[in-house]
Amino acid sequence: MNVNDGICVGIDLCADYSQLSYCKLNNEEPVSVEFYTNTSKSNLFTPTVVSKTIGMEQWYAGDEADTSGKLGEAVLVKDLLRKVVDKNPVQVDDVAIMPLDLLNIFFGYLLQAAKADADCDNILMVSVTLRDYNISVLKAVVKSLENLGIERDRIITSSHDESYIYYTINQSEDLWKNDVFLFDYDDMGLVTKRFYIAPGRGQRIVMVHSEDYTEEVSAKLIENTASGEYLDRRLLEIATKLFEKKNISTVYLTGKYFSDEIDMPDFIKFICERRRVFAGNNLYCKGACFQARQAVTDCGPKDMLLACRERITTGIEMKISDHGKDKILKMVKPGVNWFGADCSYEFIVDNIDEIEIFLSPVDSMEKQVVKVSLADFPDRKNKTMRIAISFSFTSDSRCYMMVKDMGFGEFFASSGMVINEELLL
Repeated sequence: MNVNDGICVGIDLCADYSQLSYCKLNNEEPVSVEFYTNTSKSNLFTPTVVSKTIGMEQWYAGDEADTSGKLGEAVLVKDLLRKVVDKNPVQVDDVAIMPLDLLNIFFGYLLQAAKADADCDNILMVSVTLRDYNISVLKAVVKSLENLGIERDRIITSSHDESYIYYTINQSEDLWKNDVFLFDYDDMGLVTKRFYIAPGRGQRIVMVHSEDYTEEVSAKLIENTASGEYLDRRLLEIATKLFEKKNISTVYLTGKYFSDEIDMPDFIKFICERRRVFAGNNLYCKGACFQARQAVTDCGPKDMLLACRERITTGIEMKISDHGKDKILKMVKPGVNWFGADCSYEFIVDNIDEIEIFLSPVDSMEKQVVKVSLADFPDRKNKTMRIAISFSFTSDSRCYMMVKDMGFGEFFASSGMVINEELLL
């Protein structure tokens, strides 16, 4: 199989609407897939819904599902992501169906749309970005794509913060040599994100800091036309405070409420002063696509470490002896996404009664030492104790370490002894 003949797919999976993009390896810019409604008007968004034709085993997804539901020809199913978290069967017409099967239908629709638009059946990598990085949804996303024939090592999940980073660093470096701000304003309200680079130990550490203004700048301000002047003034106040004492190269506006139909003259004038400003609604989707392509090609800056939310910013290390030579084993490397960072190692213990684990933050030269006693493990001769050390993550800052007695072949059976330790990174 020639990878140059394949496509990388980016999906922005949201509770109400989703977006789709793809790129070939030799294309500089991802292509956003346009969806056509029954009015023949193109749209970059497709509803995150499925439907079943009444009395028939015929299923639809996206715009087709939405249209069939509105025409009364089918039973429309909304809130797919919430249903995936609940995990309860859903009654659709005369069928009880599991939420994962509904997600299979929706993802199948998206993947087929990408193949058709690209005129290519070979999907190399799928990257799904989510606003809410919920572990139940993440597991369902991976399982659903696997059900559709996409192997686990061809699936990436990321947050909007990560997608924002990948979109930014795949633009001209002049656009991100200084700080980059993103204003995201949609039905959920306003969220801002600041992209900046901090120096590290031989690396550039990429950071994203988010601010949530959803309560004070909500969608209701857009719905009330009389609030136009207030909205403009409030956005200006927020931007003025955020930009204070910062050198800013670029500002991105995304979300459906930043459009030509919304008048925000003072805010727009301020952010455009000596800065490049871009507006568009497919930034996260394209960022996911860039991330998928980078995973396939191993391209992109080699000296960057991503330290945004959902990325582990503290490495986990341990001193070991390898054929008589002392070494530092990097068990969990900083910069990786916590979802999928679970790992396990096996060791033969030689003349020690405790394990020393080193926590190494990317922004500090000091390491924290965590000592785990093996005193309760069986007393065996040197080099006849085999243990497994595993790490599992529930967030970027919470890790659970398990140390288990594995026995020693036919000489010593495992005692079943297990030590559990919580690590706060």
